[in-house]
Amino acid sequence: MKYKLLITLFTIFALIALSGVASLGNNMPNASPSTSSSAFSATIHEPHYVYENQTFQLNVTESAGYHNYSVSAYLGAVNDTGLSPLSYYNHHSTNGTFSISVTAPSESENIHGYINASAENSTGFRVSHVYAISPINVSAPITFNSTINNTDPVPIKNITVTYTISHGASSVVIGVSHINEIGANSTYKDNITVPAALVYKGKDTLTVTTNNPVITIAGKSTVTFYYGHKPNYDWIYYIAAVAVAFAVFLVLASSKRNTVKVPKWKRSKSSKKAQKVQKAK
Repeated sequence: MKYKLLITLFTIFALIALSGVASLGNNMPNASPSTSSSAFSATIHEPHYVYENQTFQLNVTESAGYHNYSVSAYLGAVNDTGLSPLSYYNHHSTNGTFSISVTAPSESENIHGYINASAENSTGFRVSHVYAISPINVSAPITFNSTINNTDPVPIKNITVTYTISHGASSVVIGVSHINEIGANSTYKDNITVPAALVYKGKDTLTVTTNNPVITIAGKSTVTFYYGHKPNYDWIYYIAAVAVAFAVFLVLASSKRNTVKVPKWKRSKSSKKAQKVQKAK
């Protein structure tokens, strides 16, 4: 719901402002001399793109040298159907490292939110900072499949399969899958699911490679496909047909203009004159 997102964004700004006030207070002379909230910070690692209903990790790492770490995360979207969690409270850690499991909404959306990270310094004084999460784009899922061959007479372990999309001069690795083992002289059906936002609109080339020369791709390792609606070029033929018809019309109209019509009275006069000449002869 839109009002939920507005409330979330308003709360972000309010908490960031309060965090700034708290930092000023901690830097006053009566604050703990050993540390201040300005020295405390946190780093957020979030994906830029996810697909609908994907479960991903939101990782937070807080400054070293503190104890009794805590983190709260608040997430929202215009349509938050399927989004989880909408709030994430009272999680503590001894090393300041957190991994929050998030499930994306079931609609193409942007996830917004903020992180409230806090910890205690050596004197037991709690410091905190509020950070806005960079918008996370949610788009439809696209699945790519491949068949991997092991032509060796022994099993192969630790196989990495890389999927790369090329579009003109641009290319991007859209996914990497890891296979623990493929048996001797056998095949493995591999697939990856990626957000549609990572795939270029139009004509694309998919290339599948492995980290082991013994492991090959069944069929073609490079295929071309079209993503999105193909352009309709039928209008070119319609325009060509209209142009030909118009050209024919111009030719016919021009030939009619070049034909000089003789008035009826002039034709009669010429005919009488021709008859008189004939009689005189």
